[in-house]
Amino acid sequence: MLSHAYDRSLGGRDFDEALFKHFATKFKEEYKIDVYQNARACLRLRVACEKLKKTLSANPEAPLNIECLMDEKDVRGFIKREEFEHISAPVLVRVKRPLEKALAEAGLTTENVHFVEVVGSGSRVPAIIKIITDFFGKEPRRTMNASECVARGCALQCAILSPTFKVREFQEDIIPFFQNVTIPKDWGTVQQCYIYLSGQVKEKLGKIDPYFVKLGDAMVTWIEPGMS
Repeated sequence: MLSHAYDRSLGGRDFDEALFKHFATKFKEEYKIDVYQNARACLRLRVACEKLKKTLSANPEAPLNIECLMDEKDVRGFIKREEFEHISAPVLVRVKRPLEKALAEAGLTTENVHFVEVVGSGSRVPAIIKIITDFFGKEPRRTMNASECVARGCALQCAILSPTFKVREFQEDIIPFFQNVTIPKDWGTVQQCYIYLSGQVKEKLGKIDPYFVKLGDAMVTWIEPGMS
């Protein structure tokens, strides 16, 4: 693992939200109903927009029909993929930034990347695939199940850490999140620290409970003290 980059607030729900706001405004104009004033109507419209997004991933256009959405009114909508991509433009702009950051941190160029694999259900949106294809100059691969591979990876990591299972060791991954750990005073001089999962070993704690030492050997490669 050479580098990692991400946008924590970017995901498939952002596309759902773009569709939701679009149809909420449209239904307010056409049917004189404001779904923001009704929690149940908001929920039903969000569910319908998520299904609509999936339909648009495979079809150039799709309808949206909801019976008795609010005030006993049936609503009908229609949208083309081009319009969906237009209202999702602010979201799509953010897709390219992590790609640029990951390459920069790894010290690579797009010519050094031989294959690109996409994971996650949100990667099925054609506009995302187009951005990735244009950026790397090659079509992304889908050799893994985009909806299940992350969960399978988590299960594999659990098996690696568990003393019950014996599995083949894999190269350590880079995890973009840290864990805040509080240690009692009688365990050592460090009361609080942050545990980062990185690609380099930088052990910085002296006295620490054997559990965390074992965890460090298995997963944690960088322990940054918080206060002493």
